[in-house]
Amino acid sequence: MIVHVPDPLTPPLKFNTVQPDLYRGAYPREVNFEFLRTLNLKTVISLTPHPVTEESDRRFYEFCQKENIKLVHLECAKSGKGKKRGVPLGYTTILDALNYVIHKQHAPVYVHCINGSQVTSLVIACLRKLQFWSSIAIFNEFISFATNITVNDRNFVEGFKGELNINFDDKVDWLWVGMSKGVVENHPRLRITDVAPRAHQ
Repeated sequence: MIVHVPDPLTPPLKFNTVQPDLYRGAYPREVNFEFLRTLNLKTVISLTPHPVTEESDRRFYEFCQKENIKLVHLECAKSGKGKKRGVPLGYTTILDALNYVIHKQHAPVYVHCINGSQVTSLVIACLRKLQFWSSIAIFNEFISFATNITVNDRNFVEGFKGELNINFDDKVDWLWVGMSKGVVENHPRLRITDVAPRAHQ
């Protein structure tokens, strides 16, 4: 009797669980599709120079279509050369990514760049900044996935600022565990506005 042993599931390079229903890693290859299927993803955020299309990557595109996964493309340069602050993306792109990451309606989410290193790490580092993590904790996590961390990377994360409109009724449960709304809305680096709809009184 021949027993068929299923092929082992293969995660993308540098895959990791960031928080419940939030994952990070490198650009998925066909060998990773069965693994990704187990995550029941609703959204894939591609931090890449070009979007995933039927013409650019038919297999990945068709996988997402079949699994009803929303493909979100946030354009990033191949390298930090010639970019402001010496990094391949700006704060607007970070804020766009966070808007997907922190709202339940988009979860589970997989965030990836080309190699799962610098670009994805910058997004997650800024997420940690939003979560009130210390710089030491943020950069320790960063170097776990990137070969190194440059002065430009550090300065970019330390200087992260902007405005986030958050639907507090839809935010992920893990975002600010144990913190009061008053503390959150007085974030030292970010202007946070609650845009949850309110019933007429």
